[in-house]
Amino acid sequence: MLRNFSFLLLLVSFSLSLSAQETDSVGYHLTNRAVTLSIGNSRIYDSYLSPLLYKGSGISLMDERVSFLSKKLDYLSKYTEYACNADFTNNPSETASILGLSFRGFTGVHYHMKPIKNMNLMLGGLANVDLGGRYQNRNQNNPYSMILNANLWASVMCYYHIPLKKRTLTIREHFSMPFVGVMFSPNYAQTYYEIFSESQYDGTFPITSFGTRFQWRNKLSLDFPIKICTFRVGLLMERTVTNVNELETRNMNVSCMVGLVYNYLTFKGSKKIPAEFRNPVE
Repeated sequence: MLRNFSFLLLLVSFSLSLSAQETDSVGYHLTNRAVTLSIGNSRIYDSYLSPLLYKGSGISLMDERVSFLSKKLDYLSKYTEYACNADFTNNPSETASILGLSFRGFTGVHYHMKPIKNMNLMLGGLANVDLGGRYQNRNQNNPYSMILNANLWASVMCYYHIPLKKRTLTIREHFSMPFVGVMFSPNYAQTYYEIFSESQYDGTFPITSFGTRFQWRNKLSLDFPIKICTFRVGLLMERTVTNVNELETRNMNVSCMVGLVYNYLTFKGSKKIPAEFRNPVE
């Protein structure tokens, strides 16, 4: 099924490339970048570490960038995201805690459509890698749980611009969901010593899909300019449920986002800077 889906995805992408007309764009394409800090509630259940649900707070620093693939392909854009996440949670009686740390990277492509005035609808796919771990301070034999997975996501972004008298507000919605991936998970009752010291890797990297890994991610935000800065405020929500090797994890995060948004332009390699731009070091 995965092979057929990949072939269909490549066929659709190739067809879009053939049918689209490549025309030179006027001016220069900018890169839109947003750097945001998210703080909110976090819930973690990891049956490898504890049979209890841990609740607490989470914090995330996120860097997102959207840029066109080239000057001639103004209907395709590249999306990249990097995020560092930390969770601080306790069990119901507050006698034990779980500290979670992870790094996440996304990259992908979106196809642009404009169904109505002032709206930009973007449909595409993403690939991501998560790397990190959780530490439970009361366990003696198995205090750690490693986070390592890679996934392919379906992604939908929508920008709606609201022009006012002196400025323009932008409402942004970004929903994504993985449909296939691979993740690291010990087998039931298997220790990390057995995996890494005795090389017992069989079954520790299962393929995941909706039946074994259900996950969704939603970011709703508002961009508003004030003087020389454009600020972003919003809501980040993410839900993950995995059930592999008779081990279950459940994560739920709801956070408030605040950050800055700006556009910039870079000139790569040995290309000469156009005359319209002045280099401050020359």
